[in-house]
Amino acid sequence: MDSFIKIKIMRRFIITFSLFVATLFVALGQVDKAFTTVTVVNGKVLFEQFIPVSQNLSSNQKYQLLQEWAKKKFAGNPMLAGIRYDEASRTITVSNRTELQNPEKMVMSYRFDVSVNNAGCMLVVRDISYQVNQSNAASFFPKVYTAEQIITDQSLNNAGSEAEWRKAVRRETLQTLNQLAAELAAIF
Repeated sequence: MDSFIKIKIMRRFIITFSLFVATLFVALGQVDKAFTTVTVVNGKVLFEQFIPVSQNLSSNQKYQLLQEWAKKKFAGNPMLAGIRYDEASRTITVSNRTELQNPEKMVMSYRFDVSVNNAGCMLVVRDISYQVNQSNAASFFPKVYTAEQIITDQSLNNAGSEAEWRKAVRRETLQTLNQLAAELAAIF
């Protein structure tokens, strides 16, 4: 009888420990994604994310870290269209381009603002467009699409034969913006 109780206790311990370890792995395996959907505000695609930061830093220190990150990340980047620092409001505005590979090679242009205050950091991404080289050489100039034309829920629902192409562009756009948000969260 005594060994039966020990076995029962041991089973409970093993089950409890296994559940604890499984929960721990699930929690560690989760990747927080800032952007999972495409938000449309006043007819324009707009991504906004508040990033909480360490309360041990003053807003001036946070802004200095933000400036250092921007200079390091974008210095010498040929895809950078412009960067502006606003000391008074502790905001940087970056106009940038990045090359997307899927579903085809294209250039995504976007603008983002990052502002810091005592509570944290606010990231706002807007003015997204895509330039696709025309394969039939009908025109020397690339075809330009806005985010509203390609990655919104409405455009995906009305995509017809371009549905998979639009889904791939949307997926890579969200991946690029999530990477940007993760980089910002890491500097504080």
